[in-house]
Amino acid sequence: METYVTDAINIKSYPLNDNDNIIVMFSKEMGLIRGIAKGAKRPKSKLGARMQSLVANTLMLDKKRNLDIIKEASALNTFNKLRYNLDKLTGAMYVMEVINTFCTDTKEKEQNEIIYNILYKTLENIQNSDSVCKIFLNIIKFQLVFMKEEGFGLELKRCLKCSKIPSSTVLFSAQTGGICCMDCGIDNVFYVKLHPKIREFLSCLNDAPIDIKTEYDDLVNEKVVNSCFNLLKKYIEITSSKKSKAIKVMEAVKVS
Repeated sequence: METYVTDAINIKSYPLNDNDNIIVMFSKEMGLIRGIAKGAKRPKSKLGARMQSLVANTLMLDKKRNLDIIKEASALNTFNKLRYNLDKLTGAMYVMEVINTFCTDTKEKEQNEIIYNILYKTLENIQNSDSVCKIFLNIIKFQLVFMKEEGFGLELKRCLKCSKIPSSTVLFSAQTGGICCMDCGIDNVFYVKLHPKIREFLSCLNDAPIDIKTEYDDLVNEKVVNSCFNLLKKYIEITSSKKSKAIKVMEAVKVS
């Protein structure tokens, strides 16, 4: 029996039987993995609290053919501040859904580590946000950086049709994942107008590491971040062909 150790963040869980849960996690080394937490439902289980969603653990697992067995878990970060604020919690749920939708267990170790660090830092940034505006700002950073890492980065600098760099208002399409000049719209594609300042804002975040504070962090307002979040949310939905359950919660409480 092969035993291995890895850091992983719990994405979600579902019951296997009366006592055990299956935990879906994103592992620093192996990407998306699933393991059985035996006895996790029992009141005195050593694994119980550590197997909640949005907990980062160092895990020891026994390798099995289908589902690995979680033997030990030592919490690295429980992200407790996320659990007592609905805006933060739904934002974190949305991030987890995106990870679960796009990620697999087949990526290279180096790429898994990059995505793990993006996810970990995003959860930290969301839980430490002091306003709804900052929560959405950090989710936008995640949307841009993660999608670029997955190979679905947005083209925000050059027109997709003529390749020129526009200096004025442009057309943005979630269908094409980029911008066009006002005179270069592609037939049968829905566009929204993007102000130069908004494009500069998104381009800056798109180019910056997720843990770096940009010149725009203290300048944007809630209206701008909500608008940008919704543009990127639409792009991600089109790319993945899946609707987010977390978005429904956000809309129900009038967050988005």
